[in-house]
Amino acid sequence: MSKLSKALESLNRAEQKKLSAFLGSTFFNQRLDVLKLYEWWLAHGHLDDKSDLYEHLYPGQTFDPQRLRLAFSYLQQLVNQYLALAHWQATPGAVEHAQMQAFHRRGLERAFQEALTDNKKMLEKQPLRGADYYQQKSLLYWEEARFESTRNPTEVAYLASLADHADIIWVMQKLRLFCLHQMQCIMYQVTPVLGLKQEVEAVINQGHLLEIPAVRIWYYCLKMLENNEETEWFSQFKTVFLSQSQLFSTDEIRDLYLFAINYCIRRVNEGHKAFFHDIMGFYKDGLLKGYLLENGILSKATYHNIVAAALQTREFEWVEQFIGQYRNHLERSYRHSSYSFNMARLEFTRKNYDAALQLLQHSNYYDPLLALAAKTMSLKIYYELNETDLLHAHLEALKNYIRRKVTLGYHRTNYLNLVKYTRRLLFVSPFDQKSISTLKNDIEQEPVLTEKPWLLEQIKQLKS
Repeated sequence: MSKLSKALESLNRAEQKKLSAFLGSTFFNQRLDVLKLYEWWLAHGHLDDKSDLYEHLYPGQTFDPQRLRLAFSYLQQLVNQYLALAHWQATPGAVEHAQMQAFHRRGLERAFQEALTDNKKMLEKQPLRGADYYQQKSLLYWEEARFESTRNPTEVAYLASLADHADIIWVMQKLRLFCLHQMQCIMYQVTPVLGLKQEVEAVINQGHLLEIPAVRIWYYCLKMLENNEETEWFSQFKTVFLSQSQLFSTDEIRDLYLFAINYCIRRVNEGHKAFFHDIMGFYKDGLLKGYLLENGILSKATYHNIVAAALQTREFEWVEQFIGQYRNHLERSYRHSSYSFNMARLEFTRKNYDAALQLLQHSNYYDPLLALAAKTMSLKIYYELNETDLLHAHLEALKNYIRRKVTLGYHRTNYLNLVKYTRRLLFVSPFDQKSISTLKNDIEQEPVLTEKPWLLEQIKQLKS
């Protein structure tokens, strides 16, 4: 798909109408063929039929591919301009700030002062108090300082305010970067250290910046990530963040949710299962307030992770409602497979094995990792139902599937180990305690085996 087609398909109906008006304005566009090209796309949903399209744009004229390419190029440029203009208009304070700058540059003092006063009032009325708020406030102080410096060159109060806000902005930006870096260190064993961490701590302490809620939340977030074992930082972060998340822009809030959830997942992986309830608390709050969706879309990974956490806390009614309610918030290509897989997970956890198998067997999983997860669930069901013949056939098919998928990397080893240990589990005698102990020890020592808890649980049942 071309870059132009992708850009056009990203527009909703309201945006499509606005783009029509934009292209129809001679202030932005003087080419009728570009407007007609866009109208063709609106009518047909594609730009593929080059000869018919050319006849629509230039009736009765000989086909000229270069001329058509130019029309495509002009439309692409205008679509890019429209997207930038729409984003600028939707950014709080951006239009008003640009007007104020224009008044200043043209020497329109009265208009500038009125615009400055209005912008200050508007900024204080809006609820956000994150980095964006201080950035906008700093820009206003900057324009005011430049304006006043020509009228009163000895005045320094404006510069003092600018310096204070520069410190706040710098500290919040550095804290956010430190949090991102800390997450990279945790997940990918990144070693390089970001500079000026001690200096940031000093500025925070000297300037009493923890009195600013947004600084305090980012600071607690960093301490939480750096001190995994000290739950007091997590408790402080959770209390302040959940009560004051409205201070931040959507991008900042989404990052903070992900940091908190990843911290909790780390604690769960260390054996502290109670943190599943904290994970669900963050997920529910993020869903309720719309922070986990981007342009109305919930990511496939987040959808799956929410179901996994809810099943751990055994909130079966809630998760069933969630799976159905947010199905249409997934990208269209993932909807059916993600819905059927997660409904199967729910039915499996409820021990409704027939319903789970039916969901798994009537779905096509084009994502290899999702397909492997579905095949793993089927494996467990056959084992639980004591369907030995089906399980042997399934293990052979699973092994062949893994070997065909040459790009699985780490996952290849993991799932081949699952096949190997499940087979050993099938053949071990419940009366041969020595063989059972050997198998248990081998599974415990296996470094790459995500289904280790399930296999060990089956061994435990053999022993009993």
